[in-house]
Amino acid sequence: MDPREIAKKLGILSIEERVQIIQSLLEAGDAGLEMPDIAVHTGLGAPAVVKQIEALIGAEMVTFKTRDNNKVYFVDERVLREVFDYMTSDYAPRPDSMQE
Repeated sequence: MDPREIAKKLGILSIEERVQIIQSLLEAGDAGLEMPDIAVHTGLGAPAVVKQIEALIGAEMVTFKTRDNNKVYFVDERVLREVFDYMTSDYAPRPDSMQE
């Protein structure tokens, strides 16, 4: 993933509501969550969830499957891992720089 893509994804995560949604979806795991369940878990209103989910899908951080005519949302953990791996490998303090 190139630095421009990393910056875009980090920008997506700069909105608290989006982080709350990601956290709820991670906690749900493979079961995923439907939009009303995300609203309950996060305390956000349905319109806010829809708006933030759309942004997360656009950033490829959230995916969905249709189950019984309802969308069930999931975190794309691979994408999150790429972002955080990039940040920790390129920007984490080096062990030798942490000496007092």
